[in-house]
Amino acid sequence: MTALLKRYDNDTSHIDSGDTAWILVSAALVFIMSPGVGYFYSGMARSKNAVSLVFLCMVAMAVVSVQWVIWGYSLALSDTASNPFIGNLSYGLLLNVGDKPHANAPSIPGDVYAVFQCMFAALTPALALGGAAERVRIFPAILFCFVWTTIVYDPIAYWSWAPKGWMYVMGSLDYAGGTPVHIASGFAALAFSI
Repeated sequence: MTALLKRYDNDTSHIDSGDTAWILVSAALVFIMSPGVGYFYSGMARSKNAVSLVFLCMVAMAVVSVQWVIWGYSLALSDTASNPFIGNLSYGLLLNVGDKPHANAPSIPGDVYAVFQCMFAALTPALALGGAAERVRIFPAILFCFVWTTIVYDPIAYWSWAPKGWMYVMGSLDYAGGTPVHIASGFAALAFSI
């Protein structure tokens, strides 16, 4: 496997258009989940707060997308970092990403993989905002999304998905985001609601 990835490191001829198209469709489907989560939470809240919950979920998508471009992708999925706990800033502002595939996705361009992973990063704080339904203002929620994604989500995603993350190295196979998405957002919602 390592020899295969080294061969793919500088060569983009192996990029599969079908894989790329499927990942883009999957990213679009995850994008649709964000207002869906907002509608789900608004169904459990009073009617006067329904629109604000949908809005909060969409704001979380926008804020985390900005954070992901600035340093989130690099902290969460850097394949050049040397420690097992958090990535480096080699892909900050999505520099050096381009067509070069990530080690986890050798048949799609790196920028497509970054967009796909961004959708999960953006959905996670939206899931956590359900714990504060009807009790949070917009600006603190924006601040929470940016800071929480940087301090909590990015390191946990690195542990689970980055090639040198400690859980990944131990053999953890987390394809559906159980650890970085569901467990992290669940505990964040619990803490947010208290």
